[in-house]
Amino acid sequence: MYCIQTDSLELQLEMVPVTSLVPHEAVIPHAVSELILEFSNWTNLQNPVIVDKNYMVLDGHHRFFVFKALNFKYIPVCRIDYLNDATQLHYWFRLLENASSPVDLRAVIMEMKGTLRVVAAKGDFERLLREDPFCWGIQSVDSFCIVRFKRGTVYDAVSAYDVLEQCQNRLVEKGMDLRYIPCQSVTECDLFDGLKDGRVVIWTPRISKAMVVKAVMQGKKFAPKATRHLIPARPINVNVPTRWLKEDISLDEINRRFVALLEKKDMKRFGPGQIVNGRYYEEELFVFYDKGE
Repeated sequence: MYCIQTDSLELQLEMVPVTSLVPHEAVIPHAVSELILEFSNWTNLQNPVIVDKNYMVLDGHHRFFVFKALNFKYIPVCRIDYLNDATQLHYWFRLLENASSPVDLRAVIMEMKGTLRVVAAKGDFERLLREDPFCWGIQSVDSFCIVRFKRGTVYDAVSAYDVLEQCQNRLVEKGMDLRYIPCQSVTECDLFDGLKDGRVVIWTPRISKAMVVKAVMQGKKFAPKATRHLIPARPINVNVPTRWLKEDISLDEINRRFVALLEKKDMKRFGPGQIVNGRYYEEELFVFYDKGE
């Protein structure tokens, strides 16, 4: 195991059998298909999958799914303490575009036996969402609504996201376009001007870490894009040769190679807000690179 000590938690890098990982979310099929095609041209795997101490996947579900589909034996992971306060659970909100008729949105919710409650103030809207982690909200240019379903339909965190997934799929079938957006981009700014021209934001259920862990222990999985985990620091560019990951060698041997590979590299520490390979990282980065680069 190769360890990096940050200011708030330890990052433990190691190789583990692909079959040892436990996902807590389903994947988006077309994203998996694209990644399989992309991965066929990779000679190295750049970044480890982020997992907790029990190997629950926190970030990297699609990579894990692709590894499993392609029958890889091993996968590099970065293991962290999920319950550490520095590990934050955020959410992906849904942005619906081409929502030319709010009637369609209301009609779908009513067809699914849901109820809508109009809320006048944004503060009350956010409070109600915090108080009931199984409800979700709708924000349009001129209103806020709380959406609830009967306890027989929504009875835990997983079923709350299942019903939301069914609803958004029906709306897409009606011609609306769906995008996933980080919750901070909505909660930290005033979106009203941006919600003109038929745009609606769905505020997803405010579930907790304990609910995520409970679901995994019960063998359940959330719908895709239910959680967005932010960790204080992340290792990247480990660049493990993919040929290693299919070799018929022992776990001890693959980890010996992995640690030796990382020890031969240099590492730079960067503060949050970096763009690496076209991706924006909110967390601190530990970037591996070959000596002499």
